[in-house]
Amino acid sequence: MPAQNEQASTFISYSRRNESFVRTLYNDLTAAGVRPWLDRYDIPPGAIWDNEIQRGLNACSHVIIVLSRASIESRNVKAEWNYAESVGKTLIPLLIEAIDPADIPYRLHLPNWVDAAGQGYEAALEKLLTVLPVTAAPNPLAAPEPTTPVPTPPAGEPDPVAAAAAWKLGNAEFHDGNMDAALQAYTRSIQLAPDHPEAYIHRGMVLYHQGRYEDALNDFVQAQAHNPNIPLLYNNRGVTHLAQQQIGLALADFDEAILLNPRYANAYYNRAAAYMAVGRYRLATHSYTRAIEINSRVPLFYNSRGLSYAAQEQYEQALTDYNRALELDESYTSAFGNRANVYANTGQIDKALDDYDRVIALDPEHILAYAGRGEIRLCAGDYVRAALDASTIIGLQPDFHGGYALRALANFSRGQQKDALRDYATAMRLDPAWRTPEGAAVYLTVCPDKALQTVRDLLAAQ
Repeated sequence: MPAQNEQASTFISYSRRNESFVRTLYNDLTAAGVRPWLDRYDIPPGAIWDNEIQRGLNACSHVIIVLSRASIESRNVKAEWNYAESVGKTLIPLLIEAIDPADIPYRLHLPNWVDAAGQGYEAALEKLLTVLPVTAAPNPLAAPEPTTPVPTPPAGEPDPVAAAAAWKLGNAEFHDGNMDAALQAYTRSIQLAPDHPEAYIHRGMVLYHQGRYEDALNDFVQAQAHNPNIPLLYNNRGVTHLAQQQIGLALADFDEAILLNPRYANAYYNRAAAYMAVGRYRLATHSYTRAIEINSRVPLFYNSRGLSYAAQEQYEQALTDYNRALELDESYTSAFGNRANVYANTGQIDKALDDYDRVIALDPEHILAYAGRGEIRLCAGDYVRAALDASTIIGLQPDFHGGYALRALANFSRGQQKDALRDYATAMRLDPAWRTPEGAAVYLTVCPDKALQTVRDLLAAQ
């Protein structure tokens, strides 16, 4: 819903460490009539960031590269300006701190430098306005967070410019996790432009994240009444139906989103998740593959397809996908954890332990990594350290059945029967699957024969 139906012309590439400066810049450019694009304001809830960033770069003719030591070190910033250069965009380096020219990548030594560090912010802004497309009349109401307070539009009078600013502010609050503030901003946008569907769609996603699924669906219905041809509407409604376990309705919505936009990677991804939820793993793999064909740079797509392969016991394909996800994001905790699970289930114990250790180093509160490592230690007869991993799980999440079951198995195996029986009773209370060896088998995969015999012994001793 760009204000005055104008698309963004100027992409802002930056490091998160410079976000405060960049948000000020975005607001000042917007108020002056430039239509900038910034992830925090312009990526809607429910979208995949990599897809939207590429879309933003494709749509814009100019790219401001906010140059700082942090942005020079950023892989994402480098990827953005490399891509922008490859597709013929006009690059404008904006220097915001003193940096030795030798430390700046040589491809950014361009004739249209703007030096906010040396000239000062106001002079730099004025220069930017001479080289960027100014496509709208100056209007402070267009800025989501104006530098100086501006008059509030009269109540009841439609104002599409201010409405667009409000929903962009809602996007920023949403991405920062401030759901109440996002809800307020989207509601204000609806009040300022009640016939525009975008704010209904975005507010629906806030309601979805708050667990208010019926309210979210009502907003999606409102959006559909104003414009039934928005793919994001059906994608987000499908995600809401999926959360309600209404798989048929979810699949219908994802199919509608894909019909409207056959290259909608996120809708394929979400459709795959719906297939996974009902055990249709081959169909899930097909949809994940389609998402990857559309955008091959999203680690999440490979990680998720790896899960679908693993569910079909196609472990080599799963490992290939987890490895690709880690090539794209070397600190992708979930991919390390899923790869560790495959290694553990295929007897590659040392590799599994290495990956579980990596997960714990990246996320010391990742209970499933402790569970996986603990099960390996249990199978190796290292009962003391298996029990320590289990105790860590219980400390982090006292209502997780797996921690108590693992500690029970470890303690029973080292002769601490009383403690083991108490823990196992808690595991059965939290998850009845532990009441039978057949139920427990779902959770014990590294050395099932040994572990399930211990389960039988525990049950016999109850």
